[in-house]
Amino acid sequence: MRVSVITVCYNAIQGIEKTITSVLSQSYPEIEYIVIDGGSKDGTVDVIQKYADRIDYFVSEPDGGIYDAMNKGIRVAAGGWITFLNASDTYYSSQSIEAVFSREIPSDIDVVYGYQVHSYGYGKFVRKQLPLTFFSTGMPFGHESSFVRAEVMKHDGFDIRYRIAADYNFFYQLYMSGGHFMPVDVIVADFESAEGVSSSDTTVLQTHRESSMINGTYTTFQHKKQLISKYVRMMLKKLLSVFLNDFVIQRQLKQREQNEEYIPLNVFLSNHHA
Repeated sequence: MRVSVITVCYNAIQGIEKTITSVLSQSYPEIEYIVIDGGSKDGTVDVIQKYADRIDYFVSEPDGGIYDAMNKGIRVAAGGWITFLNASDTYYSSQSIEAVFSREIPSDIDVVYGYQVHSYGYGKFVRKQLPLTFFSTGMPFGHESSFVRAEVMKHDGFDIRYRIAADYNFFYQLYMSGGHFMPVDVIVADFESAEGVSSSDTTVLQTHRESSMINGTYTTFQHKKQLISKYVRMMLKKLLSVFLNDFVIQRQLKQREQNEEYIPLNVFLSNHHA
């Protein structure tokens, strides 16, 4: 089964090459590689063109945002499955895609998903596959660790009214309409986490706001409490030194580990290789 891997980027010269080489080094033989650039001016296009003979489709032009760019890739994809790996992110290993598709996937499955590593400056952590009921509050798995059957992806695409959480909206709506999801015991992608020191306060708040609008919790007291909590934490990070900032972030991550959302990579590997 052919897999279409789509990379969208804009002014991503610092990370685009490692993403491209990660895709091109995959051992799985049936990969279609699509790169959608938003009209970069920083040299990103020059890097992409170094690999032009190994990229199946490439365009560089202005777009209406990341999900508009993703929809462009979806429209031209010819594979039976579609997945995304965006600039600065990589596959966990050269066998990631092959490991996912080395098994039989029932014909009624719409989405196959594995694990995703979140890389921070102080360590790597595996995001657990949470129960699908977690869709009521957020994504139970990482977007870049998932593969969507092409006819499903092409039928719906991403709703570009959402600037940050259109991927969550896509999976949430599919789940709510009875879509079939299949987990696999494979670490798929290595994601450069946005929750570090350089994370955008505006982006975090907008993500939470859009996600809450999608799942219907936006007007609830719990949502307002969570939003205020996020805002207070971000203000604290602005006021604290870099050292204390890292401490706050690590404490938040520790809370996620206690809630069984994230596992240190070395612990995950030791458990799965036992």
